[in-house]
Amino acid sequence: MNRHQKFFAELEHTLDEEEYYDEEDYEEEYEEEYYNEEGEEYYDPEAAAAEARHAKVVNPHTCISPEVDADFELLDAMLPVLHQEWKEKAPRELPLMEIAAVEALRHAEYDVNSAVDYALERRLEGKKGQVKKALHVTGCASKHDESQRSNTEAATNDVSEAQGPSTLALGTSANAPKKSTKRAKGLEGLMPDASKPDCTFVIAGHVDSGKSTTLGHLLLLLGKVSMEDVSRNEQEAHGTNKESFKYAWLLDQSEEERRRGVTIDSGSQCFETAHRRVHILDAPGHKDYVLSMMSSATQADAALLVINASTSEFETGFAHGTRDHLLVLKTLGIGSIIVAVNKMDSVNYSKDRYNYIIQQLKLLFKELRIKESCIVGYCPVSGMSGVNLCELMPLQTPWYDGPCLIDLLDRCPLESRLLEAPLRLSLQDVQGSSLYAKVESGKLLKGDTLHFVPCDVKVAVRQIVKPTVGGVVQAAFAGEPVEISTNSNLVGLYPGCVGSLQGESACRAARRFEAHVQTFPTLQKAVIPGASFMMVAHALTVPVKVTLLVSKMKPSDGSWSKGMVKCVPAGAQAIVQLQAEQKVALENSEDCRALGRFILQQDGETVAGGLVKNVIVD
Repeated sequence: MNRHQKFFAELEHTLDEEEYYDEEDYEEEYEEEYYNEEGEEYYDPEAAAAEARHAKVVNPHTCISPEVDADFELLDAMLPVLHQEWKEKAPRELPLMEIAAVEALRHAEYDVNSAVDYALERRLEGKKGQVKKALHVTGCASKHDESQRSNTEAATNDVSEAQGPSTLALGTSANAPKKSTKRAKGLEGLMPDASKPDCTFVIAGHVDSGKSTTLGHLLLLLGKVSMEDVSRNEQEAHGTNKESFKYAWLLDQSEEERRRGVTIDSGSQCFETAHRRVHILDAPGHKDYVLSMMSSATQADAALLVINASTSEFETGFAHGTRDHLLVLKTLGIGSIIVAVNKMDSVNYSKDRYNYIIQQLKLLFKELRIKESCIVGYCPVSGMSGVNLCELMPLQTPWYDGPCLIDLLDRCPLESRLLEAPLRLSLQDVQGSSLYAKVESGKLLKGDTLHFVPCDVKVAVRQIVKPTVGGVVQAAFAGEPVEISTNSNLVGLYPGCVGSLQGESACRAARRFEAHVQTFPTLQKAVIPGASFMMVAHALTVPVKVTLLVSKMKPSDGSWSKGMVKCVPAGAQAIVQLQAEQKVALENSEDCRALGRFILQQDGETVAGGLVKNVIVD
C-alpha cells in the first residue's frame, strides 16, 4: 500500500472515538449554531461580541513579528496597500512574496509607489532579485566520473498497488501519451543509477532544537565546507555573543536570520553517503514561518526530526512545534522519519534522559497514528560537539550501540518513483534565466520543450544541472531536484506552476477542485460553506474557500452521509469542494502524490489535510 492509500487508513481518527460527535449531539451543537429555522445562517450579536473580546490576536505575517521588528506596526499597515498597488502594476499572476515586499518597503523608506517599482524591477530582472535561499544549492558533491554525471539515479521497479477497481498501477497513467520516437531514442541508456539514488530530506523540529547547527557541523565533517568558513563565522559572531551560531551560520546567511538567530527561509544542501545522493532542506522551526516548513516538506521523500534534549526545552517543544511538524509530515505522506535527539551534551549524555525522550516520542507517534515501521531509527547526537554525527563516540555515549546519524541517512528506505508516468515538474523558483524545480514524475531530457500551467508559458530546456551530482546531466528522473537553463522568456512564471511536455497531456489547472479532507482537533470552528483557509500544496501557498460540503463520514460505522451536509466538525472526514482565488495546478492524488496532497491552515494553526479527488475544469 503506497502513501496516499495509507493516508486516511492510518490517520483516520486522531481523536478517541468518544471525542467524535454522534448525530444527535452534532445536530444540536452545530446545526443550531449556524442556521435558524428558515435554514439561513444564524447570527448572534452577543455571542459575536463575546467572541471578539476574547479572540486571540494572530500575527498574519510570515516574516515580521511585533516582538522583533520595531517597524512592525508601520509594515502591518503598509503591506496591504503595497499588495493592492502591486496587483494593479505587476504582470498578471506574478506574485509578490512577503519577504520581498518588506525589503522593498524598507528600501523605499515606506513609500509605496517607489517600493512597487523597486520590487517589480528586482522580480523581473531576476539577477538583481533577492535570491531565495530555499533553492540556492551549496556544498554539492564535487567531481564525479562521467557515467555518474550523465546518468544519475537507479531505476526502481514499478510497484502495482491496488487502491480500488479504478486505481492504476503505480508509475502508470490512463492518459499517458505515446512518446515520440526522437525523444525515446534520446532517452535510450539514460536511466537512474540503482547504486546511488537521490533522496530529499526535510529537517523538522521545534525552534532552537539545533537543526541548522547539526546540519552545518555535518557538512564540515563531510568536507563540504571548510574550517575557515566556521572560524570566520565565529569571529563575526564574537561581537554579538553568538559564537555558538558558528555552524548554523553556514546555512543561515542572511542578515535577518543572523540577527534573529532563527532560520526563516528553507536552505538546501547536498552531499553523498555510501548508497545515497542526499538533498537536504533545512526548514525553519519557528511557528511564524511554518508555511515555509510545509513548502519544504512537500518536496521531501523522508524527514530528519531533530529533538532538543535540554532540560525543559524538550517538554516545551514536545507540546508545540514537535507535534505540529509531525502532523504536517503525516498529512503529506512522509513515510520515513529519522529521529536525532540533539544537545545531549547539555544533559551530560544521560542515558536515562535519552530513554525518557524516546519513550515520550513513541507515545506521540502512537497518538498521531504514525506506525513504528515509519521510524527508521533514533540516534543521540550533539550538533555542537559533533558526537555521533559521522561516527559513534563511545566515550560520550557508551550505552548506545546503534548507527550514527550519517548511517541512518544512508539506509533510509525509498518508495518507488513514477518513472513511466507523464512528466510533471513542480516549479520552486525562477532566477534570471534559470528555473529551480523538482521532477515529480516522468523523465526530463535536454532539448525538451515544457508547457507550464496555469501561466501558459513555454520553456525550451537548454541545459539541466543536478545539484546532487554537482554538474550537467543529459536527463533527470522522477524524484530529482534540477536547475534548468533556458533562453526562453520567463515572464509570468512563478513558484507553484507545473510543467509538462509540450504536446502531451498537461497538468490540469482550475480554480475549483474536490477533495477528501480530514479535519484535526486544532480546528476551532466547524467547517461550513464559505469558510476560508490558507492551502499549502507543493510550491503553492494560496487562499481557498469551501464552496460545497458533498458528504461526511459517520464515525460510528465509517459510512458516508447522504443528502445535505451542513458542517464538518473537528476530527471528521468529509468530501468537500474548494475554490482558489486564481487557477492552481493540481493532480489527483492517485496519479501523483506530490501534486495531490495539501494542508489547510487557519489563523496560524494547521487544521486539516486532504487528498485531491477531482480537478474541476470549467
